[in-house]
Amino acid sequence: MTRVGRAVVASGAVIIATAATALAAGGPSGAFKTTIKGDSALGGHLNGTWKITFKTGTYHVTDNGHAVVHGTFTVTGHKIALTDTGGPSKCSGTGTYKFTLSGSTLTFKKIKDTSPSCAGRVGVLAHTFTKVS
Repeated sequence: MTRVGRAVVASGAVIIATAATALAAGGPSGAFKTTIKGDSALGGHLNGTWKITFKTGTYHVTDNGHAVVHGTFTVTGHKIALTDTGGPSKCSGTGTYKFTLSGSTLTFKKIKDTSPSCAGRVGVLAHTFTKVS
């Protein structure tokens, strides 16, 4: 490999590492979507197209284009704490999840979300999201 080739590879590695650090520091940003089909949990109420939009410490969730919940989030490393502040499907309590963003794919793994009112949040976040904007 030439000196220029090594420099390009090294620069790419630095950019990737910087982007990963920025993501961990600020959490996800933009809109992510998932479609749930054939899910019998909660009487099938989770079936639909879900969109979560993250922007500067806040999030908004829609189900088939209808607003269902909004709230605030904080990030520590690759952990995100979600606290609903309003909406017809608002959960009580805070849910803590490990998040992974790989390319345009966002996944969550529940660490703690024990409030019975949050079964919907737990169920939706168990699915894989794709960045849409």
